[in-house]
Amino acid sequence: MSAWAVAYNPMNNAIHGVADEIRNRTTLLEHYEEVNAQYRELRALTKMLESATAEARTRIPSQPDAEQWLESTSVAARDAGLLVRSVTTAGQRIEGEFGILPVDVNVSGTFESVYILLQHLEQMDRITRVDRMNIHKVKDDLVEARFIVHLLFANGGGS
Repeated sequence: MSAWAVAYNPMNNAIHGVADEIRNRTTLLEHYEEVNAQYRELRALTKMLESATAEARTRIPSQPDAEQWLESTSVAARDAGLLVRSVTTAGQRIEGEFGILPVDVNVSGTFESVYILLQHLEQMDRITRVDRMNIHKVKDDLVEARFIVHLLFANGGGS
């Protein structure tokens, strides 16, 4: 009986402990392929995001370049049949690593024309953000639209 208590019982407990450890590790290994596949998927998504970020950064100029944007927007508004009432810029400001130049655009025409102008802004080779937009119906087919567009540019002159 003392041999069992001194030698066999601790050995039995150690064997059960090792067996439990083997079962736990085997269970973890069952999910290894799934975890590995998720890791590869996340790695591919990260590369895709890095590529998209690099491409987006090419669309952020180092200066506001408001004149070119204003000209393109005015031409697009006229081509869409809109009457450009006013286009004004406010003081530029810095937000994080980017500068922002707000541009206040007031136009009137049909709703479809305003929509065409917004599509033009979206398709321009420059990242902008429409900060605010108000559209009011004046009469039958005529609306007045005012929107504030933020022109983004790299802070510090480098993109």
